[in-house]
Amino acid sequence: MLGRAAEICRIGMPGWCTAMAVSPEMETQLLFMMNNVRWGNQKRYQLWFARKHLMVPGGEERIPDIVRFICCGYHPTNKVMQSGVIARWAVIGWLLTSCNKSYVQANAKVALFYDWLFFDEGKGNLMNIEPAMLLMVNSVSQYTDITNMLLEFLFLLVENYDVRRKEAIAECVRNAFAVLVKKGVVPSLDILTCCEKLSPMLRQKLVAFLSSASPEETEKTCGQPIDEASKAMDLNNRVCSN
Repeated sequence: MLGRAAEICRIGMPGWCTAMAVSPEMETQLLFMMNNVRWGNQKRYQLWFARKHLMVPGGEERIPDIVRFICCGYHPTNKVMQSGVIARWAVIGWLLTSCNKSYVQANAKVALFYDWLFFDEGKGNLMNIEPAMLLMVNSVSQYTDITNMLLEFLFLLVENYDVRRKEAIAECVRNAFAVLVKKGVVPSLDILTCCEKLSPMLRQKLVAFLSSASPEETEKTCGQPIDEASKAMDLNNRVCSN
């Protein structure tokens, strides 16, 4: 039964399913922002969207559905991503900071990381996990609290989402990190493991978490050679002190 449940969880959610969770008007306006609104001009469009859809009774509770739609229901083309319009990860960051209710924010973070928990490189879609990674690495210098919050929550999910399958989930999350580096979404994880602004405890936890992978996978993820006999020590030394 557990094996069957795991296989079901690994089935990717079709984008049209997530689109059904938001209204056609919300979908149209979100797509307009992510296809036409350039960086620096997004605030007035975000305020416009928030007033119409979020600052109404029950509106905030829709944020997890919106996050899920952005992750799985809209995958921009390379042309759009290079055009200077507001990125998916930035829209999600704005939505997370718009949550006034803690349970809504928690549900939104689950929506953001859900595909990480069951990620399979052969079946999973890289674009579903990309926004969370880019939100963490692009926030770490100026909005470090967001990166701290997301990493802490990711580790919380790994430990508690399904205790009986904790090791399998941890392996899926490690695979997600490795594939994001391998596919060039980020050049390496040094921006997290070597960032002084990031919580030292979270940095060390991330390094220890990645060190549970094979030496080859950890080398691919972190972008630095690793000697198998002293793997754990080398990883800890890479939590940069300068």
